[in-house]
Amino acid sequence: MRIKFDEKMLVAQDLSAIGNLSLAVAIPILQVQKIPLAILPTSLLSTQSEGFGIPAVSDCYSFVKETFAHWQAQNVKITAALVGYIDNLATGEALYQYLKQAELDLVVIDPVFADEGKFYPNLDERHLALQKKLLQVADFATPNLTEAKFLTGQMQNDPDLAKLAHEVERLLRPGGRAVITGVELDGQKGCIWLEDGQLKTCVLPKVTGHFYGSGDVFAALLASFLRQKVPFEQAIKQATGLTQQALIQTADQNVDRSYGIYLGELLPQLAKGISHED
Repeated sequence: MRIKFDEKMLVAQDLSAIGNLSLAVAIPILQVQKIPLAILPTSLLSTQSEGFGIPAVSDCYSFVKETFAHWQAQNVKITAALVGYIDNLATGEALYQYLKQAELDLVVIDPVFADEGKFYPNLDERHLALQKKLLQVADFATPNLTEAKFLTGQMQNDPDLAKLAHEVERLLRPGGRAVITGVELDGQKGCIWLEDGQLKTCVLPKVTGHFYGSGDVFAALLASFLRQKVPFEQAIKQATGLTQQALIQTADQNVDRSYGIYLGELLPQLAKGISHED
């Protein structure tokens, strides 16, 4: 599917000067597939928020507000959105208000606020409430398992996965779809989602260790495929497989995982084009 150059996809996430995640992975993944972008950093960080001590942070709230006003004045055409990490509550509210009135063709929300059973540094229950609000305008959502538990209040160790996915989807706009990432089943790891009320899974052999930014890569891949009108299940399976490839390639680099995800082999593959046929 060819997308018109003036039909921009808003990408709103943080930008870390050090750490290949968030905007640093979303931009190349989307652009290499010729998806026109409107790039909106939600905050600027000297490093990603984990693994490097306390980073220097620049709040982008005023920039976000002024950017929306400028785009409106210049009739910039935004037709889709991918929203990720937001640390400033006022910035999140500005994004919510924009998305609520924009009537976009596609809104993908990656509610980035927690992992491994706890909130990310400097985030708390207020950010959970913000993400619940943002999900009201989402067509698709990509929470990890911890985030899905927080969003639904199902904090038990082994929740009913079908019920969990259903409860997440209830938070989205009518007809919204959710895919929950980071789910381990029978020693493998991947995603779950619902299809006609039935639980579907896509799990692959687990790559050992923790990878900062893996969810950002998955969300960007999924959003890129959905933007190109790939059916939901196909988009999930291909995003899962490509994310696993990136994790394996990152592990092969044998560097500190805090530096994020290596895309050196994934991007050329995307540039050649991905077949979206079964």
